[in-house]
Amino acid sequence: MRNLVALLALLGSTAGALAQWNIFAEKLPAPGSWATYQIKKITPEPAGEPSTIKLSVRDGGMIKDKPHVWLSVEPVAWLGSSNKAPLRFLVPKDLSREGANKLLESSVEILFSEPVKGPWHMLPEDVASIAEKAGYKTTNTLEPETTALEPLTLGAKTFQCRRLKMESYTIIDPPFVKKQTIILRGTVWRDDATPFGVVQAKWTEKTIKADKTREDEKVITLIEFGKDETPPPPLEHGERFSMMRLLFNR
Repeated sequence: MRNLVALLALLGSTAGALAQWNIFAEKLPAPGSWATYQIKKITPEPAGEPSTIKLSVRDGGMIKDKPHVWLSVEPVAWLGSSNKAPLRFLVPKDLSREGANKLLESSVEILFSEPVKGPWHMLPEDVASIAEKAGYKTTNTLEPETTALEPLTLGAKTFQCRRLKMESYTIIDPPFVKKQTIILRGTVWRDDATPFGVVQAKWTEKTIKADKTREDEKVITLIEFGKDETPPPPLEHGERFSMMRLLFNR
């Protein structure tokens, strides 16, 4: 029971990360496209060293007569894993904003390429099962704040961006664990000339658990982007999701 409680509690940090990744999933670029971003905590102090993530897209084939792609985010932790690794979502190529806002539910498969203990994957019914056990509920919105383009300069390059308002509300309410509410509010600067659209995003992340509240301010900024024409190696899917595997083999 103690291991189960610990795992369900870790879903809080996973939920916060998902709300960030959702903003990249709309209008996905062509396979081979990639971009790197710096994530930095602004407050509270000490903020610590910034981290870097890479997003990329590879072909996922046809599923029910619709083209699909793998959206990869790396390196990240996933569902309490003790190691960071590529996390991939198999989603429709033409994923809408509504679909992007529900990235977990939109995925035909979720693959975590655990580097030490082996890869494993989740299917939609696995997502639904763990969401039910964790009392997981979320709503996400990304709406235009302005109609006019505004310049945003990063280093030597200036992007012409649309400014959007981002809001996310996530509840984690599993048995035997205190209810946790995560609220993200912020701004996204989007230039569709870049592979994933997002040039920069700033937000406040408030976590409420029982009578304790923590508030962090974060910023994610585009570093570089490009396209890799090299055929990617085959994906290893490993075992299917198992709650027992996660509990005792994280």
